[in-house]
Amino acid sequence: TASAIANDFYANLIHKTASDKELVLVSRITVLIVALISIYLAMDPDSLILTMVAYAWAGFGAAFGPAILFSLFWKRMTRQGCIAGIVVGGLTVLIWKQFAFFGLYEIIPGFILSSIAIYVVSLLSPLPPRPVLKDYKEAEKMHIL
Repeated sequence: TASAIANDFYANLIHKTASDKELVLVSRITVLIVALISIYLAMDPDSLILTMVAYAWAGFGAAFGPAILFSLFWKRMTRQGCIAGIVVGGLTVLIWKQFAFFGLYEIIPGFILSSIAIYVVSLLSPLPPRPVLKDYKEAEKMHIL
């Protein structure tokens, strides 16, 4: 936020010849203002901000977490499996949140079902292209994976 305000807004619209020192000052003031607003919002016990942040992280974690882990540690993962995992993980979080099954945080079933989707769809799909498998083997030899 500070960078956007200082560089995109202040330097481009308000003071086009602003020095670096002036832009740093604007950035610092912006950080202070954003921090004060955040503290004020966080002090409200009825605020839904934490709930929204947890929901967003559940969506990101369930959709992309398994895809990243499988891509790093399983050379058999395919493009189709990755897409299936992202879709299943994201949809699971959306659906689970609406029905609040068992009072369980939605990232857990989302992560599990995304992983299952990646595994099953990858096994049902053709092998990844040879260059991909070759690169994976080279990375294994270099102990990257």
